[in-house]
Amino acid sequence: MVLEDTVIAGVGETAKSRPSERNDQPYHTLEEYFWRAARETLADAGLAFTEIDGLGVARPSVETPYRYPMMLAETLGFEDLAWVTVTDHCGGQAVPLVTQAAQAIESGVVDSILCLGAGTPKHPEKGSGEVFPRDPRGFDREYVAPFGMQGANALLALAQQRYTHEYGPVRDQLAEVYVTQRDHATRNPLAYFDEPVTAEEYKNSEPIADPIRLFDCVVPVNAGFGVLLASTDLAGELDVDPVSIRGFGHSYNPEVAQQRTFYGMGIEAAAERAYGMAGLGPGEMDFLQLYDDYPIVELFQLEELGYAARGEGADFVAETDLSYAGDLPLNTGGGQLCVGQAGVGGAAFVQVVEAVRQLRGEGGRRQVPGAERGLVTGVGAGQYGKNLTAHSVGILERGWPA
Repeated sequence: MVLEDTVIAGVGETAKSRPSERNDQPYHTLEEYFWRAARETLADAGLAFTEIDGLGVARPSVETPYRYPMMLAETLGFEDLAWVTVTDHCGGQAVPLVTQAAQAIESGVVDSILCLGAGTPKHPEKGSGEVFPRDPRGFDREYVAPFGMQGANALLALAQQRYTHEYGPVRDQLAEVYVTQRDHATRNPLAYFDEPVTAEEYKNSEPIADPIRLFDCVVPVNAGFGVLLASTDLAGELDVDPVSIRGFGHSYNPEVAQQRTFYGMGIEAAAERAYGMAGLGPGEMDFLQLYDDYPIVELFQLEELGYAARGEGADFVAETDLSYAGDLPLNTGGGQLCVGQAGVGGAAFVQVVEAVRQLRGEGGRRQVPGAERGLVTGVGAGQYGKNLTAHSVGILERGWPA
């Protein structure tokens, strides 16, 4: 099955920055990042704000009013939207937002939806605590902090330690993943990092939460992203190279929430649904754009997406050329580890936007030769003693729906 009446008709993203008192990189308000992303995306599709009748918003990590999506719609200049939708799925929001938008078009509610994600701006004079504020409900304070957990780094360190205990060292293979993505980032003019690193530099980077080191951690940036979905009738009137949504699947609070395995994820169930909808398997993908807050999370996904058996992900990485011109190109724009993560609101948009660019042949010096089909993922909601518990998989294909 493929979504028959919907295509992705435009994408956009802003430049990435990390302003501080020591540099002159730009700092904008959250709403301005949304606006800049919207402007870039609509220009890519050749549409005006007045021609859009739906808006999707990935909720940012900063505390916002409950009516924020409507306030944002007004701020951006929309006057009569037929549909507004929101996702609040922690880091992996882009794929669920795009699939919600696609279903609204398929059902005939709207002809177009602009999906936006943006990070909570990191202020030049304040730390990342403004980007990732404490849980106002007190969940982290009451149930996580007493165990010494100080955010996602410590949570994923536990998962990586357990995996290594079960299956052996993976440091060299994780270095291969990171170094490859860093090389891809040097070929992406919109990535935050533009210098390559060696495997030794990766392995010797600053310790953060054993065994997690600095280059294992996603780099927070200020940025915004957009994806424009349109009905095939509307897209047919535009000068665009369409991208179809061949399949998708989601999984929330799966068995990992009951601690079946410490490092297990629900991406396997999400992938089964996506593969089944598309009538395709893992061997039919030309590239992967995997959610990459940490390299170890990519290793977990390679196993659960069907590319390696449990515990054999490191062997798969060692035997596979993951470069843009290799056997199975991985995160060809650099991924969040090297492009940057625009908070939980803009996080997984890196994967979707890069996939669309590859399928339209716009990858430039990182273009995957002959790319016709790719798989994107989004994951989020890490918890103490468990792995990530919100998972999404999308399969995108070049051209109009078959």
